[in-house]
Order: sequence, then C-alpha cells, then structure tokens
Amino acid sequence: MGNRKAAYDSLTRLRDRKTFFEDVREYQATGGQAHIIMVQLTRLINVNRQYGVGAGDGLLKEIAGYLAQAHPDYRAYRIANSRFMLLGPQCRQRQAEGMAALLHKRFEQDWRVVHDEGSCEAKAKAHLVHFFAQPGDSANDLLDKMNYAMTVFPVRGRSGVLFFDGEMCDALTHKQYVMGEVRFAVEQKTFQMYYQPIIDCRENGFVSAESLIRLVGRDGTFISPNEFIPMAEESGLIDDISWIVLEKVCEFLGEHPALPIKTISVNMTGQQVLNPVFEERISENLARYHVAGERLRIEITERTVTENFDKVKQVMERLGEKGIRFYLDDFGTGYSNLSSMLSLPFEVIKFDQSLMRIMMESEKGLLTIDLLAQIMHVNDYIIVAEGIETRQQDMAARERKLDRIQGYYYSRPLPGGELIRFLEQEARRE
Repeated sequence: MGNRKAAYDSLTRLRDRKTFFEDVREYQATGGQAHIIMVQLTRLINVNRQYGVGAGDGLLKEIAGYLAQAHPDYRAYRIANSRFMLLGPQCRQRQAEGMAALLHKRFEQDWRVVHDEGSCEAKAKAHLVHFFAQPGDSANDLLDKMNYAMTVFPVRGRSGVLFFDGEMCDALTHKQYVMGEVRFAVEQKTFQMYYQPIIDCRENGFVSAESLIRLVGRDGTFISPNEFIPMAEESGLIDDISWIVLEKVCEFLGEHPALPIKTISVNMTGQQVLNPVFEERISENLARYHVAGERLRIEITERTVTENFDKVKQVMERLGEKGIRFYLDDFGTGYSNLSSMLSLPFEVIKFDQSLMRIMMESEKGLLTIDLLAQIMHVNDYIIVAEGIETRQQDMAARERKLDRIQGYYYSRPLPGGELIRFLEQEARRE
C-alpha cells in the first residue's frame, strides 16, 4: 500500500496501530469499503498466570504468525496488547463472513507455544468483530465501533463472531447522541428535577419527596434515566450529575420555604459519600440557598455502605449533628450483612419494589415482609414502601404496618411547580 514506510510492533513484528489507520485511509481514498476484522483475545491473562509471561509472549507471536498468513488478501496488525486487526479489500458479505468463520474455527483450537522454559498447549479464545469501513470513517469512528462492539458482544456475539451491521451502527449513533446530551447537560446544568411525593400512613398526608433527575435533549427528545444514568456511570460523569442534583434540590427548597412537606431526599453515590469534600459541599449548598439541614435527606444504597463501613458511619454521624438524616435505598436488592446495616444511624429504610412484588405473590411473601418490618421497627427505623402502583399493594403495605408509601398509586414524579400545586390540592382535601 503506497510507498510509506510501515512501522512494526516490536514483539510480533506485525504492522502497528499507526500503520493500520494509515492503511485504512488509503483504502478509503479509493472509495472502497475495506473489510476489517478485529481479533480481541480474551484469555491471555490466564496463560500468563499459568505458564508465565514468556509463554504469553510466545502465544502472541504464534497468533501473529497465523494471522499474517491467514489469507493473501489480508494484512495483519497488532494495535493493542491483546487486540489484532486484519485489513482486506472490499468483498461480498458472504466472503466476509467466511473469512471471519475461518478465524473463529482456528481460535477454537489450542495453540502450541514454545517459550524459554519449554513448550505448552495454550487456549486463546477470541471475540471476532468484523465490519466494512465506510469512506467517511475516521480513526476515532473505527475505534468507537470496535469498543462499542465489545460492550454488546456478550449478548449479540454468542456464536463467537459479530458483524457490525446497520442496526448496531444506529445503536452506536444513538449512544453517542445520548452521551453528547449528557455532557452538555453537565456543562450547562440543564438537567430537570422531578419530585415524587411520599405519604405517611399514620398521618395520611404527604411528608416528604424523593428528587429524581430527568434529561430532555436539545432537540426536545426525552431521554430516560434508565438509559442515560448507566452511560453516565460508565463514563465517570455520575458524580458530576449527583452534585448538580444536590444543588438544584437545595435551590428548590430555598425558593419554597413554606413547601408543605418536611423533607426532600437526594440520591448520592458511594464515591461522593467517601469524598473528603462531601460534607463541605453539602454545607455550602445549604448555606448558599438558606436551607436548614433538617429539610435535606441523603439516600444511599447497601453497596455504598459495604464499600467502607466505618467511614460511612462517621459521615452519617457528623451530618446527623446538622439535622441531615440518611435513607437506605433499594433495601432487598443487595447482599450486605443485616447486623451491620442495623448498626448505622439510618432514619428510613426503603423497601425496594421487588420486595413489594414478593409481598403480593404468596403467603410466604407476606410473612417475609411482616418479619422484615418487625426487625426494622424494633430498631426504630421508618419504612418506606417503594413502587406501590395499585390499591391492592397499598392495602397490603398498610396492613403490614409499613410507615410510608411511594409510588404511582399516589403520584407520578412531578416537576417542582406541579409538586407545589399537587400538595396544595391535597391540603385542601384534608
């Protein structure tokens, strides 16, 4: 390809990453769709552990030698520690699939590896992803396709080979759109806050609300939290989002000092709770918006507690001195030690909606919730039943003497203005 001087990987002597992308560009310059096959090794670390790093290096050389000779029309590259590429000319779909199948068949077999301490039979499984490079694909576009393919391979690549088709291309484009909107919303703080009111069964009135974040794209498209929150966690933006939520909730409380509920809760991550500036940032937001600590509640999960039990306990106790209390969120979905959980100063334990479903399924489920409620009440915790959507669930929760109820049966999450009107209407009914 051209008259350029190729650069080579020092271990395998295959062409390197830089040369790979240069060669792709040459194919693109002709207007063709180069066929690219990515070979991602998945068990190299096992070979290193079992036989030593020398054997691992020997395996890489053995695989490189095979790929270099796999087909006369394809050129082999090593672009990362355990990632190889094959680059070939434009071809029919059937030919492309045949080439990928040929490689997959070889990787189902053992590799004979010679190294300094002898030889061994090593297994080197690989995820194979292949696609046609489009004329406009940049190096970043190609890398995005490779990396995205790895995230969906467990579901879509069960046969060991995955073709990056139009459907996957559309899914990647949508993910990139969502991440672009998330980054914009983080930079501009354009997330919207909704609040789901929580009713107290004894008082038969709404006493608190949970803050919930919402995202509307710049084009007006609603993006579900079930979609953008996992992406934010994956990209490391979830803490930035949680700080924005804290600020917006404090601002809302400060603007509405007469709001007829006692508290609003905010979900915080374990990383935030353990952050040295966690308490300082909470105090700063309360002071900035003139909000008493008694009006703010922090929701954390069982996972947060188990990450560093002693540290979390200290933080809870110090903030408790300022009137800030903690909720244990999603109880029933984790695997933490119950005795440890009961030693923490939680105000509220939120029974996850999965527990509420168990309650409705059988007599055994009812007895389980009865027993859990007794344990919590003996330890002076308030119980919130989450995900209550029907009258039957509401009645069952009340019969189990669960203290508070949250769910669509009483109200969906509401924007701040609608929450105020909702609470005013409820107050007039009393």
